[in-house]
Amino acid sequence: MTTINPGGLRASLDIRDGNIAAIFLALFGVGLASALIPFIPQNPLGLAASVAFPVAFLVALGLRALQCLPLIPRIILTLLALRPLMDAVQSSHESSSSFSLQNAHAALIVALLIIAWRKSAHPYALRTAPNLYLLVLAGLTLLAWSMGGLSAGANGFVRTEWGLLVALLLGPLFQTEKQIDTFVRSIFYSSVLVLLILALYVTEGQYLGDLWRLGGQYGIPNTLAGVSFSLFAYGLYVLEQDRTPRGKLLTLFLLVLLAIVIILTQSQTVGGLMLVSLCLWLWTQKRRRLLYLVAVPSLVLLVVSSTASSWRLLSNFSVRAGDIDPGVLNLTGRTYLWAKTLEQYADANAFHKLVGLGWGNVFANFETFGFELSSVTENSFLWFLVGAGILGVVAFAAYLIWILVRTWRGWRRTSSEFERRLGLLAFVAALAFVIEGSTTDLVLSPVASGYLYAILSIFVFRSLSNRGNPGQAEAIGA
Repeated sequence: MTTINPGGLRASLDIRDGNIAAIFLALFGVGLASALIPFIPQNPLGLAASVAFPVAFLVALGLRALQCLPLIPRIILTLLALRPLMDAVQSSHESSSSFSLQNAHAALIVALLIIAWRKSAHPYALRTAPNLYLLVLAGLTLLAWSMGGLSAGANGFVRTEWGLLVALLLGPLFQTEKQIDTFVRSIFYSSVLVLLILALYVTEGQYLGDLWRLGGQYGIPNTLAGVSFSLFAYGLYVLEQDRTPRGKLLTLFLLVLLAIVIILTQSQTVGGLMLVSLCLWLWTQKRRRLLYLVAVPSLVLLVVSSTASSWRLLSNFSVRAGDIDPGVLNLTGRTYLWAKTLEQYADANAFHKLVGLGWGNVFANFETFGFELSSVTENSFLWFLVGAGILGVVAFAAYLIWILVRTWRGWRRTSSEFERRLGLLAFVAALAFVIEGSTTDLVLSPVASGYLYAILSIFVFRSLSNRGNPGQAEAIGA
C-alpha cells in the first residue's frame, strides 16, 4: 500500500506569496469575466451574478478565516462556496447556449485538483480501497462514454466523472481539524447565497397533479431538495461545533430555512432523509430524552393531524386519509421507468451486461419513453448498472459500503469529538447516496452530489492516513 504523507502534500501546495498570487488571480478573473460578457445573459440577474462572482472571489480569498489553507485549496473552496452564483447565471439564460459557465466552473475545479495531486510529493494512494473502487468506476465511466457515442453521452459523462474526481482528489487538500472545519463551515454558510437567489425564484416550480412543488433557481424540485439537504447535513456539523450563542442562533436560523425549502419541494425521499439525519444527530448528541419526548411525539402528531395535508411526505401516509396514496406504491411512476430501463439492460449481450451500454444509449432509450422529465433513470444505481455495467454498479456499491461500515464504527466508538462529528457527517453523506440515490439521479446532479462527494473524500483520506500511521490521528489534528 502506498504511504500517505500529509505533511509532504501540504508543503508542496504551500505558496509563500499566496496573498499576492491570489489577488493577481482574482484580478485576472475580473478581466476574464469582462471578456466573457458576450456569453452572459443580458438581463439584470445574469449580469449581477456575473459581476458579483469575481468580486466575491477576490474578497473570499483575502478572508482571514481562510488563511489556514494553502493557495490551491483556498481557491477550490472559494469556487465551491460561490457555485450558487454560477447557478444564478445559468438559470437566467433566456435561450440555450453551447457555452456554459457552469461547465467552465466545474472544469476549473477539476484542473486545480489534478494540479494539486501532481504537485504532491507523495501522491494520494489511489490503489487502496475505497479509492480503488472509485478509480475503477472512473475508468468504466470513460469507457461508457466512448461506447455510447461521444456526442450523445458527453453530458452524462461530464456530470458523472466530475463527482468521481472530486471524491478521489479533494480529500488530501484539507487535512487538519482546522482546515476541515473551515471547509465545512464555508460550504454551509454558502447556503446564504442559495437562499438569497431562491428568493428571486420563489414562484418557480412544477405541479404534480394539484400539488405545487418549489423548484427555485434549479427549476427541478428534486435538485433543489438535494442541494438543500446537502447544506442541511453540513449545518448539523456546524451547529454542534458552534460555541457562541450568536453562532448557534445563525446556524439554527439557516437550518430552519433549509428545512422549510425541503418541505416546499415536496420531495418525499429527501424529506424522510432529513428527518432520519436529524434523529441521528440528536442520538449522537446524547439528546435521546429529547428525541423520545419531543421529536417522536411531534412526528406522530403530524401524521394523525390535518397539518400533514400540506406536506406530501406525511399526507401520503396520513391516518386521516384512510389509505395510502397510490403514488406511494408506484413511487410516482418510477416503477415503470425502472422496468423499461432494466428491460434495456436485460436485452444487452453478455459483454455489455458486464461493462454497460454507454451513457449515450441510456439517454437514447429514455427519449423513446416520451417522458417530460429532466431525469434519466431516477435511480443512481440503475444509471451505473445500465451505463457502466455490473462492474460499475458493484464498484459504486463497494465504495458506499466501505464508507458506511467505517463511519458507523468510527462515530460510535471514537473518543474524539472531532472524529465523531466528521464520521457522522460522512455517514449521512453516504446514506444520502443510498437513500436519495435510489429514487433520483443524484450522481448526475453535480450541484448536489459535489458537496456529498467532497466530505466523503475528506473522511476517506483522514481514515487512510490514520490507518497507515496510528500516531497520525493526534498529529494530523495539531
